[in-house]
Amino acid sequence: MLDSGFTDQILLDCISEEVLRIRAAVYNSLNDLNKLFHVDRALYTNSPDNPLFMEFTPEAVLSMKKPLIISEVKLYTVDKRWGLSTLRMMK
Repeated sequence: MLDSGFTDQILLDCISEEVLRIRAAVYNSLNDLNKLFHVDRALYTNSPDNPLFMEFTPEAVLSMKKPLIISEVKLYTVDKRWGLSTLRMMK
């Protein structure tokens, strides 16, 4: 695990079609430390007890008209496995 913490909002965007990475800006109001992660995919769930994750890949984010904002995120972790950086979020 690269990092973990609490936050209020996460903004997902795609860098470019060539790079195929997701730019995840994490806005944290607890200590005013905003962080920027470059991840390959983002997994989001609003139920920690029954984690059915919604998966956001660069292709899915790229097809959206505007960046995806997920608010009221209570916990996030950044995992690096098999060469993929994954942002996991729980509401």
